[in-house]
Amino acid sequence: MDWKPVSEVREWHCAANEEDYFKMEERFRQQGLDIRLVDIVETDDPILRVTCIFDGADADRQAERFKPYQEKE
Repeated sequence: MDWKPVSEVREWHCAANEEDYFKMEERFRQQGLDIRLVDIVETDDPILRVTCIFDGADADRQAERFKPYQEKE
C-alpha cells in the first residue's frame, strides 16, 4: 500500500508493535475522537515496525496533535 501525501485523507502513524497501535486507538477514543484503526502495514524499519492507518469522522492528516513540538506555536 502506497502513501499518497496529496490525496490521502486517513491518518498514518508508525508504531513499534501491535500493542502500541491498540494503545494509540484507545488514546484517540479517550480524547473523544471518532477514529478507528482500519489497516496495518509492516515496514522495513527495525524500530517502528508497523504503520497504523486510522480513518473516521475525526481523522485529519493535518491535525495539530501530530506536529512536532518544534512546529507548534
